[in-house]
Amino acid sequence: MKRIATILLCLSLFICAFAQQDSLSVAERNALQGFNDTIDREAEDFIRVNLVVCDPGEVLYASFGHAMLRMQCPTFELDYVFTYESEPIRENRGRFLKGDLKMGMYAFSPEVIFAPYREDGRGVREYKLNLAPKQKQNLWRIMEKLAAKGADQPYDYYNHGCAISIVHVVKQALKGTPIEYGEWSTKYNGTLRELGYECVTKSKFLWNRFALMTLAGSDIDNRDIAKEKKLIVPADLAEVWQQATIDGHPLLDKEPHILVPSTEAKKTSWCTPLLTSIVFLLMALFSLATLWMPNKGCRIVGNVIDYGVLSIATLIGAVVTYTVLFSTLPCTRWNWLIIPFNILPAVAWHWRKYWALVWAIVLMTWSLVMTSAWLCGHIWVEWAHIVLSMAFVTILLKQYLKIKKI
Repeated sequence: MKRIATILLCLSLFICAFAQQDSLSVAERNALQGFNDTIDREAEDFIRVNLVVCDPGEVLYASFGHAMLRMQCPTFELDYVFTYESEPIRENRGRFLKGDLKMGMYAFSPEVIFAPYREDGRGVREYKLNLAPKQKQNLWRIMEKLAAKGADQPYDYYNHGCAISIVHVVKQALKGTPIEYGEWSTKYNGTLRELGYECVTKSKFLWNRFALMTLAGSDIDNRDIAKEKKLIVPADLAEVWQQATIDGHPLLDKEPHILVPSTEAKKTSWCTPLLTSIVFLLMALFSLATLWMPNKGCRIVGNVIDYGVLSIATLIGAVVTYTVLFSTLPCTRWNWLIIPFNILPAVAWHWRKYWALVWAIVLMTWSLVMTSAWLCGHIWVEWAHIVLSMAFVTILLKQYLKIKKI
């Protein structure tokens, strides 16, 4: 009996202890287990989201600047910058032109991601993004999933670049809550090409503009796409979102917080693409004039100029021909420059007496059409491209006149 009584007493004490443990509050139990359930995850400041905008850089892929999202959770001391990045272009130029380069979302600490901008003197500023707590939590989950995938899609700056990708993920996090945009600037009536042209012109990296205009096809010349899809320039995204509202309050704060001050002096070189092309045109005109010069040395110089202009046109033509016909690089399917700049004149140069005049007329017509488009406010090519085309026309006219012995 004593043994049975002892067992019953122990059982009773165990039941009482269990009942007491069960009577503890959820917070007390979690505290005993090392958790803290007193955190208010619906607090406005539980997650902070900032739009980060970086100044344009000197290298080609930084011509428009950069946009990122900085997400912080002070409670758990988390601070990440989510940034849409491509695989390194400098080490993969061939893959870039081929269209094989990949891009995707990555997460870095602020110290790591902002270090290169400090070294280059490129300014970095952040704007508070005024989302509701649930929306910010949705956004964090989306960014983490994207970062886990890494570089998983083809490089396509105009359709999936940093700024436009931020628009997509924020709208996804809103789950149907609309962004009410303010009055759009008239520049958004233009094309993606024109918006990019304006951005790089302001940054004064004119050789980058020449390269971008050389590579870009007519895919980006559509004026009729939605204005929201034209937010490809990070600075433009910040400007437009500062005028937008969500649930009746401003989407983005007006005043930015400077993370990295801009210390880089804008490098303006006297050797611009347009000036270089004008020099080539003047050289071509001199070469044409050597037909009437008795000096043999001048004629030799003229021949050197002819093949120099032909080499420049062929080099540009090789890049344009490859991107249009063989590359899968987005936004290069058709390019107006393939008419004056392709590899056919170099391949058929030996038989130029049969086609030099005809091709000169074609290129002159093309140059007039492009000039007319510019005067009407439609940017399809660079002025430098037009002037280079006229230099090639001059060389072709010289070849025709030589053949006719005029």
